[in-house]
Amino acid sequence: MAGVTKVKIEESAEELRELLKKQKTALGKERIQALYLLKIGQVRTIQDLAVVLGRGSATVQRWFKAYTELGIASLV
Repeated sequence: MAGVTKVKIEESAEELRELLKKQKTALGKERIQALYLLKIGQVRTIQDLAVVLGRGSATVQRWFKAYTELGIASLV
């Protein structure tokens, strides 16, 4: 299926939920929420995730590229 993300999320859903609670900025929450929604299977594609978050798919892809290259610290 086109657009299905192949990002391997290392953190567990519980870890992401706890990290989400600790975020102080809206952008940090949004980025962690993106990972969380993918991890729990709420969304399957970048396009679906972008719609849910109200962001462009290019923005979401940029977040995942940073996550893949630099890890979770790059998103918060």
